[in-house]
Amino acid sequence: MRRLIPVVAMLALLVPAAATAKSPAAGKSALNVARMCKDLRTANAALFKNTWGTNATRSNAYAKCVSAHARARHHGRTFTLHNVTLNSVGTVTSGGLTVTSAGTVSGGFLGSYLSSFTIQWLQATSNGAGGFCAPVTGTTTFTLPALGTLTKSEKGTLCEVGATGPAVEHAMTNGTFAVGGGTGVFAGATGGGTAAFDQKPGATNAVGGAVYHNETFTTLTIKR
Repeated sequence: MRRLIPVVAMLALLVPAAATAKSPAAGKSALNVARMCKDLRTANAALFKNTWGTNATRSNAYAKCVSAHARARHHGRTFTLHNVTLNSVGTVTSGGLTVTSAGTVSGGFLGSYLSSFTIQWLQATSNGAGGFCAPVTGTTTFTLPALGTLTKSEKGTLCEVGATGPAVEHAMTNGTFAVGGGTGVFAGATGGGTAAFDQKPGATNAVGGAVYHNETFTTLTIKR
């Protein structure tokens, strides 16, 4: 049975959300929202324009971002982003019951990630194809320049693809995660979503190989 599995995550595009919490000071709320929109614009100007711009040249993106989250004085303390998709690629750096993976985040925003997962092989069951499946839990931290860091805890079922062997593919397709906060823009962030990843062994090193991860933050609430 191959004891290996990585983990990952990354991200693509931010879809605007609605501000929900009340603010005691309209001026402070407006400032918070303006800063958030500037941070997102700095992280990826092209994606920012395509996400919020509504006119022919998308030149009104910043104004639309601010107005979407600061339309009233009660808005601005927090707002929720929906369906944020993250994608990443990395390499497994250790094997066994606990595995770590590190790599890059690409797509809408560039960055890096570091993950550590524990596979409960003692609870393994058959995958129906001569291999095994086992529960897996872990954490992943994203470092996104101009925005900050974002940490999540994750759980799911890891399965060998096909029959067990010294260098087989591992995949998780039913993972869920909870956001545990972060720094910068993501300080105090909450939310959750779904995740999947596929780890393909390297040609000569069963513990190496590329890891491809996709996850969707169903909700990501940022406190400002």
